[in-house]
Amino acid sequence: MPGILLDTHALYWLVNDDTELRDKARITISENQEAGMLFVSPITAWELSVATRKSRAAGRPGLGEYPPERWFREAVRATSARIVPIRQRISCEAAKVVSDTGLKDPGDCFLIATARVRQIPIVTRDGVMQAIAAERRGYLEVIVC
Repeated sequence: MPGILLDTHALYWLVNDDTELRDKARITISENQEAGMLFVSPITAWELSVATRKSRAAGRPGLGEYPPERWFREAVRATSARIVPIRQRISCEAAKVVSDTGLKDPGDCFLIATARVRQIPIVTRDGVMQAIAAERRGYLEVIVC
């Protein structure tokens, strides 16, 4: 396997409480950790930062005492994940995701673009990403977590 990309909630669950993760996803994550092929996007740090500004009822993640940037840095270290830099190719692909799929969520567009450019599946429970993968065979591979 060429690696996997964790969606923001997959990284969060992996670090905080992996009982949320399905067995297949947990096994795949573990195999990729051992192989040094577990990837995250810096857009996850952005999504966490945005989410921490929500009310608890709206789904604000509990990051403990840490600010989002420190939590993300510690999570990357704890999981042995590798950060995929967002460069020109991923940025341009993210714009194509909008026109290809109609998706308007900037974070998800960058995550999908990263998975497409790296040609790796994304570990997610996001229904929109799952629908895109199901409707557009070969466009995006999803591992449901």
